[in-house]
Amino acid sequence: MSSMLSVAVPPRVWDWVLKIGDRDRLSSALSRDIERWKIGRNAPTMADIDTVSTRLRVPFGYFFLQNPIDDTPAVFAHRTLGSEDSMKTPSRDLVDTVNDMAALQDWARQDQIDAGEEVLPFVASMTLHSTVPQIVGSIREVLALSEDWFDEGNLHSAKDAFDFLRKRAERAKIIVMMNGVIGENTHRKLDPDEFRAFALIDEYAPLVFINRADEPDAARLFSLVHELVHIWLGADELFNDKAVPHAVSETERLCNAAATEILMPDSVFVQEWKNGGVDLDTEARVKVVCGRFPVSSSAVLLRALNHRLVTQQQYEQGVEKAREWADGERPKPSGGDYYLTKRSRYDRRLLDHIATSVAEGRTSYLDAYRLTRTNRNTFPKLLEMLAS
Repeated sequence: MSSMLSVAVPPRVWDWVLKIGDRDRLSSALSRDIERWKIGRNAPTMADIDTVSTRLRVPFGYFFLQNPIDDTPAVFAHRTLGSEDSMKTPSRDLVDTVNDMAALQDWARQDQIDAGEEVLPFVASMTLHSTVPQIVGSIREVLALSEDWFDEGNLHSAKDAFDFLRKRAERAKIIVMMNGVIGENTHRKLDPDEFRAFALIDEYAPLVFINRADEPDAARLFSLVHELVHIWLGADELFNDKAVPHAVSETERLCNAAATEILMPDSVFVQEWKNGGVDLDTEARVKVVCGRFPVSSSAVLLRALNHRLVTQQQYEQGVEKAREWADGERPKPSGGDYYLTKRSRYDRRLLDHIATSVAEGRTSYLDAYRLTRTNRNTFPKLLEMLAS
């Protein structure tokens, strides 16, 4: 039987797959077997390779290469993490997520081209020499936002504001995806400490992915707007600023400033801060401002610090208190409705285009199942939910 055929895997390939794979999932017995195979004492069978591939979460075909390859997603080179993390290898969860999104983006790009659509003029329309007002003005124009859009729609909660901006982005043909696990695998949860979001730039189908595991809602909202700015700059990015409170590059400083201006316009912020009068202490004043803008108290404190409305000590104390409160109050995630959760993961416009393409015979059902991680039973139900 083919499963009993032995496979000669070069030692350098063993070293490589162990480096990029999830070694913590290997049993001690399997680890000992691998060490024997590496030095040529016995050889693994096809079944053994399949087991190791599954445990390491490394593609089966990698074991048949003669030399290692670099499968690191290009976006990993554009992460916002500090220099201490610059040499880290991306997890297989991140690699698989980026690859899934790249496949969706490739499909969407070709769909737009086949439909005779023009390139999106706002993609890469700004540069590092652009000013914050220029970037913010263009984003507001494309998304049809007023300066105080959060007041007009009574969108003072981060969740409502996120849903609103997501719809506006999708209307502008920006793909917005969100998930907290790999596909449907709840055992492969995405780590928000590795990344909060990423943007993949394309002039026909720019894509933003939001890590749903990132809490709270205000964090996801800021990630969304931050990645939108990257689309305007035409720069792929893997976003995680938790470990770096102050941006470490000119690009990140510009993105943070523009995102903050959209969510909490400077002139409105200063006016709102002063509305409390002189009797409010810092904590009470921050709560008042948070009631106006769909942002976190930490974001309000940072804005106040930049305006020298609070001291560095007040800022640090306030941020620490907010972190402690969030850790204590964070709700446990519930299972929720399967199809509602499934639909929330996908860009509604993209799902509609995939369904139309299948109906017209331009995309096979198998490809649709692969793109949406569904099957012959769940795909129709997902489309029914989409239409409801």
